[in-house]
Amino acid sequence: WYFPEVQRTPVIRKTLATSWEMVNPSTWIFKLRQGVRFHNRPPVNGREMTAEDVKYSYELLKDKTAYATRAALVKAVHVIDKYTVKFELAMPDPKFYLNVVDSLSPVIVPREAVEAPGGLAENPIGTGAFMLKEFAPGEGALLVRNPDYYLKDKDGRALPYVDAVRLYFTKDRATDTALFRARQIDLMRVPTLDVLYALMKTVPDLQLYRVPSFGWGDYGISMTLDKPPFNDVRVRQALSMAINRDVVAEVINRGDATLYGPFPWGLAGYTKRADYSYANLGPNYQYNPKKAKELLAAAGYPSGFETELEWAEFEGWTYNEFVQLVARFWGDVGVRVKLKQLETSAWLNKIGGAQPFTQAIAAASPIGAGPSFMDWAYLRFHSSYPRTVNRASINDPKLDDLLATWRQDAGDKRPVLQRAVWDHLRANVYRITTIVPPHYRITQAYVYAAGNPYCWFPGYCSYEAKTAWMTDKAPSRKFDKFAQ
Repeated sequence: WYFPEVQRTPVIRKTLATSWEMVNPSTWIFKLRQGVRFHNRPPVNGREMTAEDVKYSYELLKDKTAYATRAALVKAVHVIDKYTVKFELAMPDPKFYLNVVDSLSPVIVPREAVEAPGGLAENPIGTGAFMLKEFAPGEGALLVRNPDYYLKDKDGRALPYVDAVRLYFTKDRATDTALFRARQIDLMRVPTLDVLYALMKTVPDLQLYRVPSFGWGDYGISMTLDKPPFNDVRVRQALSMAINRDVVAEVINRGDATLYGPFPWGLAGYTKRADYSYANLGPNYQYNPKKAKELLAAAGYPSGFETELEWAEFEGWTYNEFVQLVARFWGDVGVRVKLKQLETSAWLNKIGGAQPFTQAIAAASPIGAGPSFMDWAYLRFHSSYPRTVNRASINDPKLDDLLATWRQDAGDKRPVLQRAVWDHLRANVYRITTIVPPHYRITQAYVYAAGNPYCWFPGYCSYEAKTAWMTDKAPSRKFDKFAQ
């Protein structure tokens, strides 16, 4: 799939910032929206957000796993006046205005909430459309409408429309589907085609978005590239060739998936579905166990080797089936795999770079928040970035040169350079990628304006809860506490 207006010309929503200016590619000035207030709760009590809060938040969060991607570009933040901030970048970035406005950037939080007893965990205060009313560990959370939210719809009506949002934390598909059938869940992401078909039979009036993914949510493997055997490109190529991606697609999602390479196809210039092919990925992605064995022997492993593959259960993915397939395929070429299941929290720390993984780990590729080559490729593969950004610590001088040339180009040569980076990565296989399924988002028939066909996950792109509304067919609910 390909939506040019989304993949080539992203739309920036002016929320906390209303305008920006490039002084030079390393210096940017942003004007803040006046009158934006933090949630009206102690210890902040609804005070106005200012430039000091932006500076404080970037300095606080720049090294944190969830936000380090974008903050890695920022050398310093300077307060010019109450509503103006200047960003000094560690390197020139003529597209910084695009690269900073996404969910991989630090959120803006008030110092008072961070420094109060319990920190943000006890004082979760921001500027968003909803406020946390109750958190039930292991069960869910109750969010209520922020009456002082600053955005309005195109007709001048205050957002959000709904009074509250109840989030459910579930650990298995049976619970998800039971809650949806009982109309206790209004909107959810369905993990597989099988689950979707089962729900469509029992809830025939549900509304469905089937969204082919730009790149979010693929099935892949990261490896310790600085240690044997994965520091040998022949081993990485062999392990990639050993995997039958057609079988992976069939087992994971009945074949409803596309092949996936080093980063999203569209960023390499492949804009038609027919281009998503083995021919454009090359021999390292084609199933060839005979060639895989030859490469292993050439690398000094004629009898294969032993390795550990870490993984975890994670809602929306079927990693259990995936790692079983990988272990079987690798076993066929002599690589003996020990599967190690991690607690989800430990797995998240490892794929986020907060902790090292042992040898190999099954996970989706490090993501970009939008259709930006900067965070899908540059930040993820350049050697100057830490594991929180460059998960496997890739260190390739030729790749660094290609990426640096891309960054310094004004734009005319960037498509050619992006294809060159693609070609270099598919040859070196620094990360083994396989498939990316589409994403299925379903809502009850009484829910409206809760989705965007460009968005792969509820709330990720279009902030559905902010603009959703429900008809009088919706069940009556109370929101005094979570468990109601």
